[in-house]
Amino acid sequence: MITFLAAVSEADQSKCRAIRADVFIDEQNVPADLEVDELESACAHYLAKQNDTPIAAARILPKGDKAKIQRVCVAKSHRGTGLGAELMRFVLKEAKAQGFQSAILGSQTYAIPFYEKLGFVAEGPEYLDAGIPHRDMSLVLS
Repeated sequence: MITFLAAVSEADQSKCRAIRADVFIDEQNVPADLEVDELESACAHYLAKQNDTPIAAARILPKGDKAKIQRVCVAKSHRGTGLGAELMRFVLKEAKAQGFQSAILGSQTYAIPFYEKLGFVAEGPEYLDAGIPHRDMSLVLS
């Protein structure tokens, strides 16, 4: 059974960091000091787990009335199952419940179609983040 939750305890936030390390540091070669940054404590963290195993994570950095969704990742073993979309729907529902008016994110360019299916719109030029091509995207939460 898969469970989605706000990761408020240190134990659950540690699980978020573990899945993020697997995906971003180990698979995508993002430097550890860029992946875990000074904004960790300012963010709300979200976790998907199967039993007690972390399988997906994301975080929201508040930016005024915008929820900046960051660090969205799914374990390799669960990709292609729809888990990423389920996680995003959960995070977007949480953002709306917290009163955010819109959601923004920086998408790796290969993932733009994934976010477009959730209603996000790509904006602005492509840029590099941790050496990976990205584009900004936004969604009105209504």
